[in-house]
Amino acid sequence: SPAGDVQKKEGQKAITAAGSGCQAAISTERYLQMNKLLKEVKMMDTKDAKEEIEAAKKKEAEAPKKKTHEPAIDADNFDIDRQKHQGQYALRKLYHESPRPLVVMYTSPTCGPCKRLKPMLSTVLDEYEKSIHYVEIDIAKDPEIAESAGIMGTPCVQVFKDKARVAVINGVKMKSEYRKIFSEQLIESSAA
Repeated sequence: SPAGDVQKKEGQKAITAAGSGCQAAISTERYLQMNKLLKEVKMMDTKDAKEEIEAAKKKEAEAPKKKTHEPAIDADNFDIDRQKHQGQYALRKLYHESPRPLVVMYTSPTCGPCKRLKPMLSTVLDEYEKSIHYVEIDIAKDPEIAESAGIMGTPCVQVFKDKARVAVINGVKMKSEYRKIFSEQLIESSAA
């Protein structure tokens, strides 16, 4: 019957496609083995895995905490010479007192893209260590700051120069875009 022929042809195509896929997988595995790029992963026993996770958590809890940029709540722990800051106290101080361009990143605890942007932006900012200030604002902790800045979503990066907002970057962009904006502000600063 014609319907059976169509079904038979479709079945043959599926078998051929599956065979081609298997061949590709085998070829890929051979290539990876020949170039010593293949790594064997062994599954751990659930009990062993739980013990290993608990040991890692305990070790992490006992390790001294690394202070990168804790919130500057008041004058006692604020240092204008530091590049990276957190919280509204630091934002207000730097906005009014720093001659450097000011980069403000608005984040929230539930923001997945923020978790991707933070380390990337930190890497870019390290290139401008002595010439740009950075403040991270958690909109859950400082909702009034976010509201007054007109933040509609996170992540959002705003750049200020001489108390004027000169750039707004919503979402996660390429490092080159952040570098371009930061460099433009520094060039304008040195030209002024």
